Amino acid sequence: MNSLKDVFIQNLHTINLENKKCIVRVDFNVPLSDQNKILDDTRIKAVKKTIDFLISKKAIVILISHMGRPKGKTDQNLSLGKIKNSIELILKYKILLIDVKENDETIHNSISDIKSNQLIMFENIRFNPEEETYSDKFSKYLSSFGDMYINDAFAVSHRNHSSIIGIPKFIPSFMGFMMYKEYTSISKHSSQLSNNSICIFGGAKISDKIQILNNFIGKVKYIAIGGGMIKEFANYLNSKKIRDKNNIIHNILNNKKTKILIPQDVLIKNGNLKPEYIVKNLDEILIEDNIVDIGPKTINLYSNSIQISTYILWNGPMGIFENPNSNKGTSAIAKAIARNNKAYSVAGGGSTVQAINQFITPKNLSHVSTGGGAFMEYIENGTLPGINAIIQNKNLYE
Repeated sequence: MNSLKDVFIQNLHTINLENKKCIVRVDFNVPLSDQNKILDDTRIKAVKKTIDFLISKKAIVILISHMGRPKGKTDQNLSLGKIKNSIELILKYKILLIDVKENDETIHNSISDIKSNQLIMFENIRFNPEEETYSDKFSKYLSSFGDMYINDAFAVSHRNHSSIIGIPKFIPSFMGFMMYKEYTSISKHSSQLSNNSICIFGGAKISDKIQILNNFIGKVKYIAIGGGMIKEFANYLNSKKIRDKNNIIHNILNNKKTKILIPQDVLIKNGNLKPEYIVKNLDEILIEDNIVDIGPKTINLYSNSIQISTYILWNGPMGIFENPNSNKGTSAIAKAIARNNKAYSVAGGGSTVQAINQFITPKNLSHVSTGGGAFMEYIENGTLPGINAIIQNKNLYE
């Protein structure tokens, strides 16, 4: 199997790109305010280097992205048209938005008529049910609009979707600059996980986070618990019921390989119109309590553990960091990581990146990933479906 470095070098430096139609998978699924203002543009800025390079080589650039989860149906609330003007300002190119449901002759004509220094962007690819369910037919249809495919969407490369693993079956396919940077920055230091390392897990999504956390048992020295998972651990520890030894939280807490750091105290929010914020010890938490942050004792515990670690992995804020009344935990964790300049520090996830930009800067860490789920899966498994598709494609076209 060829190395990913070989794929990357051939992609950007040894092929003729002039007048080539390049389908570029990007990830413009960015957080928006109620006024459709982009709250964090990291993922858009991350692909500019690849797009600039392609344009400089006189290639025709066709962007494919998704936004949200429209479940295969057209939803104007999730149209990329809502952020097209903002994308144009960031990338500094005019964009022609096209729906792939249009007549294919019309699409081909639009691509042929595109002016230099302009980009084509297909409407939210997830408006098509064949994207997420995967379809060879739909993948081949998408590939018909390009001469080659470039994946620069690391954040969704853990998905077995048509625009990720399907298009590379039909046309020559390569990596973009950002994709390659993710690979080199994460994989070359992954061996340090087993040494003096700490993983900090938070965020609001807990459905699959606990399982991901469980998969890191034995791979790291410490795991620190934050965000939505705190309540799950508190409910288990404070329950008066006989503890089920088959319970995943029971197994996590009683493992003999990795030390689990759970909050000693948390911040509780009571009321909505005139909210009151109080600190409670973990054993005082009630089922109905609304946990919005970690408390001061926990901040001290986690910060000290971060300072003695040589490898730091962060995925997910400690609480509702967007609110100044409940951002002290996430802010403290970010600053503790930034202070430990002797450690190799990696972080990923949309909310995590947003917090990094709010409290420190990406330059304070060794690497800030554009991915969340993809970031975690890549560290766990050492590869992703989107990466495998590119490598397999290179073997096909050699």
